[in-house]
Amino acid sequence: MSVKKILLLGAACATAVSMSSALAGGYHSESAASDSSYFVEGHLGYARQNYFDNANWRLYTGVGVVNNGNDRGGFSGGVDLGYQINHNYAVELGWFHLPSVNLNMQNSTGTSAWMKSWALYLAGKYMMPIAWMSDTNLFFKLGVMYRTVAIPANALVWTAGTIGTKTRKSNFVRPMFATGLDYAFDQNWSGVFQYAYFMGANNSFAVARANNNVNAAQALGTVGANVFTLGLAYNFNV
Repeated sequence: MSVKKILLLGAACATAVSMSSALAGGYHSESAASDSSYFVEGHLGYARQNYFDNANWRLYTGVGVVNNGNDRGGFSGGVDLGYQINHNYAVELGWFHLPSVNLNMQNSTGTSAWMKSWALYLAGKYMMPIAWMSDTNLFFKLGVMYRTVAIPANALVWTAGTIGTKTRKSNFVRPMFATGLDYAFDQNWSGVFQYAYFMGANNSFAVARANNNVNAAQALGTVGANVFTLGLAYNFNV
C-alpha cells in the first residue's frame, strides 16, 4: 500500500464521519472525555505479513518450506500510551511485536531460526463520535514508525553458499497509519478494534553477490504488516 493511498484513505474516513456528525447536529458521546486526559491501550491479534509469496525470500531462504513458520502471518500484540487533547484529537506513542518468521530450510538440521521484528511509532490521532452508535468513536491515526527486523545467525539466508546478505539486521523509518472503532463502557474503560499498517522496505537486507552472480536480487526487502487487533483502553487524569 502506497503512502498516497494511506493518506487518501485517512482523509476519506475523516471526511465521511465529520459529515455524518454535522448532519446529526454535532453529536458528542456522553462518555467521551470533556477535558484533556491520558490513556493506555493494550492490543492482541493477528498480523498478515506475507513472506510466502515474496519471490526473493522464497528463493534465498526457507520461507514456504518450514511448517508453521509464520510465513503468511501470525500473532501480534502491542501497547500504546497517549494524551487526549480534546474530544477529537490525541497523540500517542506505541510499540508492536510483529510475527516472527522461521527462515531455515528443510535440509537444515531442524533448528529453528526465527527472524524477529517490532515497530515503535509516534502518531497523531483523530476521533469522531458516530451519531447512530452510542458511545462509539471512529478513529484514524497517522504517524511515523521506526521498525527493526533481525535475522538470526543460524538462519540459512543464501543458496548453495553463493548468495548472502550484507547485514543481518535492518532498521528503517517509514509512515504508518491505523483506523478503527472504540466503544466506551464507562468514563474510564473502552474496548478497541483496530487495523494498523506498518510499512516494509524494499532495500532491506542488501544481497552480497558472490561469484559475480548477476542474477542475484539487489535486496531481499522487508514485507509490510497488516495488523488486526482487539484491545482494551483505560483513560485517566494525572
